Amino acid sequence: MGRRTRRVVYAVLAVIGAIILVIGGLVAYAAVTLPNIDDIGKATGTIKILDRNGQLIAEVGHDAQSRTSVPIGQIAPIMQSAMLSAEDRNFYNEGAFDFKRIAKAIVDDLILRRPAEGASTITQQLVKQAFFGQVASRDPLRKIREALLAQQIDSKWSKSQILDEYLNITYFGENAYGIENAAERYFGKHAAELTLPESALLAGLPEAPSYNDPYKNPQAAYVRMQYVLQGLVDLGKITQAQAQAVDPLVGGGNPDPAQAAMQQHNQAAIQADLLNGKSGLTGGAAPHFVQYVQDELQSQFANDPAFLNGSLVVTTTLDLSIQQNAMNAVHDGVAKIGHGANNGALLMVDAHTGGILAMVGSADFSDDSIAGQFNVVTAQRQPGSSFKPFVYETGFKNGSLTPQTVLNDTRAESQQLGGVQDFDRGYQGQITAAHALLYSRNIATEQAMQMAGVSNVIDFAHSAGITTDLAPNLSTAIGTSAVKMIDLSSAYAAFANGGHKVTAYGILKVVDGSGNVLADNTQAPGQGDVMTPAQAWSITNILKNYPKTWGLRFKWPTAGKSGTTDNFIDAWYNAYTPDWVVSTWAGHTDGSNPAEVPMDQVFGVTEAQYIAVPFVNTLPKPSAFVPVSGALSNCSTQDASLLPTDSACPTPSPTATPTPTATATSTPTAPPSPSPSFCPSPSPGATPGPVICPSPSHGGAGGGPTSAAAPAVRPNGGSP
Repeated sequence: MGRRTRRVVYAVLAVIGAIILVIGGLVAYAAVTLPNIDDIGKATGTIKILDRNGQLIAEVGHDAQSRTSVPIGQIAPIMQSAMLSAEDRNFYNEGAFDFKRIAKAIVDDLILRRPAEGASTITQQLVKQAFFGQVASRDPLRKIREALLAQQIDSKWSKSQILDEYLNITYFGENAYGIENAAERYFGKHAAELTLPESALLAGLPEAPSYNDPYKNPQAAYVRMQYVLQGLVDLGKITQAQAQAVDPLVGGGNPDPAQAAMQQHNQAAIQADLLNGKSGLTGGAAPHFVQYVQDELQSQFANDPAFLNGSLVVTTTLDLSIQQNAMNAVHDGVAKIGHGANNGALLMVDAHTGGILAMVGSADFSDDSIAGQFNVVTAQRQPGSSFKPFVYETGFKNGSLTPQTVLNDTRAESQQLGGVQDFDRGYQGQITAAHALLYSRNIATEQAMQMAGVSNVIDFAHSAGITTDLAPNLSTAIGTSAVKMIDLSSAYAAFANGGHKVTAYGILKVVDGSGNVLADNTQAPGQGDVMTPAQAWSITNILKNYPKTWGLRFKWPTAGKSGTTDNFIDAWYNAYTPDWVVSTWAGHTDGSNPAEVPMDQVFGVTEAQYIAVPFVNTLPKPSAFVPVSGALSNCSTQDASLLPTDSACPTPSPTATPTPTATATSTPTAPPSPSPSFCPSPSPGATPGPVICPSPSHGGAGGGPTSAAAPAVRPNGGSP
């Protein structure tokens, strides 16, 4: 070996030696500064949730939240097995680490470029959740300490002890920390009493507590539950027959008739069981919002859940003064509506940022008879005619429609479209698109959907902020596909702010007990434009006439759209200005019955008179609407007889726009007693009262959330 070669070798060895010394030093330092493993479960601290002005909304967490630990002997054996099935099926045969899972994760992430199944063992997950709540996630010593602690725990504790601690520290969503609180929250029982289906459902939650929440996203919970059940079969804890007997998705996506019936039975059993749950939250200034913020924290810190073990100060977007008025409006409004309405909800968002200014998830949080702790704002419900603006905007954007495009509100068009009807079971003949939107006509709107393109409408709605699946059929135009109020408000904000996409959110800043800023959302980046200002104004220019048309006496100029679903299951109103969006809802819920209950002739504009109008009238004067050059003309008020009064709305030729040939979507339902075929604009001085001549039909009447498949019986929806 030559001298030069020896020098290179010595240099390399020196570098390697230095690296070893540095790593050794870091490991040694990490080892002497490790937390005491006996401190697991002793973390104290609270989460102070403040409004945007610094006022305390609530204080929750480990001191304010009941967190009951139970010994492993008081946790149902099937629950223990279910957790292993969900999180670590090799738990009893591994050490602190599962190197096969780690290798598989590396292959999946780096080579196959797809998300990996979690590689952490339950021991590692226990360490992550129990410690380092105040340590920055980028601390180079953190992973070393985690590994050392996992090894230490594995060498000193039995598997039973490790599983016990893990089950008592894990977050299961819905403000439930630990398996005892989770059993109480979801099923109203002790952990020792959990059954197979209950255990399988709970075990699936920690992976993504907010997303898998069975109250808010039952399908996601069912998918995860099925995974756990199959794992229990693979582990030999139950038989395949036992799994199928409780599987909510038995048969998968293409079940045979027997399996489909079993799916329906098992899902109904789960939902009925979940009604026995008891919330760990109390009432207060904004109870649904507090729960929403806690879920958002879990989502934001999903990769570092230990952050949530210490003291936190969370500044939110909520305004407590607005919130109080919102709660009063919903509570008092529902009582005044009567006619079977016993529940309501309201969401107000900043149209420019999406920041939530008020959230009321039910008429009475403490009323179990209406399932008051269930948050309607984040649930899926049919929007009825409140979906219609997305249909017309799609047509305005792609040029297939203009406000003066002639549409056919006729019996012949209804028959071509499968029998869709309007709330009055009447026909207005040839009307413009603007008139059809303003008067919320169903037949014309489905024709508009066909002209704009079903997939185009769905794509636009999703781009604006709707996250739920929308069925690719014409009845989606009138609101038969379920959406979330929180999504609908976000999407309406794009009309309000001139075309910019926003997403409703509640957390501005998170600071830990040492003053470290863990999250800062005060300067949220823009999400791009889904419309030009002129395109957004083309819809607003029509909808700003909606309140006057339907006799809604708002104090300030607003644009809006109502919605009513079949059998008066849901009544909606969405009001907006350039500054904010306010979405409101009324319905009838039964805390002991998951089936949806109809109201008695309660339309969206009925609800608006008693909830939306009183609430909006408590708000300060918003910015005024400013017309945008280049927007399409509004012909909605001149064309009742197709005799426009200005040159911007030329008299259309009756044959200028041929009626497209449509494929019938289903058989029409039998019409109820007929109502007047046309309701004139109420007198501006008329005293508001229950709507007799309802506002425009709001899309797809029908029960609750609609599946992606076309309904067996043609929904008529679209009531004002």
